[in-house]
Amino acid sequence: MPLMSQGNLNGKKVLVVEDEYLQARTIADALMEHGADVIGPFPTVEKALQSCGRDVIDAAILDVKVGDVTSFPVAESLCRDGIPFIFLTGYDRAMIPPRFKWVPHYLKPFVGREAPTALALAIAQLRSELPPRRPTRRPGS
Repeated sequence: MPLMSQGNLNGKKVLVVEDEYLQARTIADALMEHGADVIGPFPTVEKALQSCGRDVIDAAILDVKVGDVTSFPVAESLCRDGIPFIFLTGYDRAMIPPRFKWVPHYLKPFVGREAPTALALAIAQLRSELPPRRPTRRPGS
């Protein structure tokens, strides 16, 4: 079976955007247990966007509502770079704009050990749907 199909995230750099501390820790811990290198968790869209412009990212988990704003600017950045992601949120799918209806959507509360498997399945699914990944710019390059 392909590496990602069993929830194995060894060496994958996964961006986490979540403003609720305990939820963010649960997600990050579960991802690390499955071998992922967690980028974040970021409690604001601004910090997540800075990371998108700076870090190499293989996949992401986004809460839809982060503080008083949505994570849709982060989702747009990830789409431009061909990076697969999922929404993990307490909000109904109706909150997600039509341009992101194809993105896997999981409702919180989320059992921590399920997050990596769901993300791995989403990565496998999305890799075939998103445009080829463009190299991420790094400072000084």
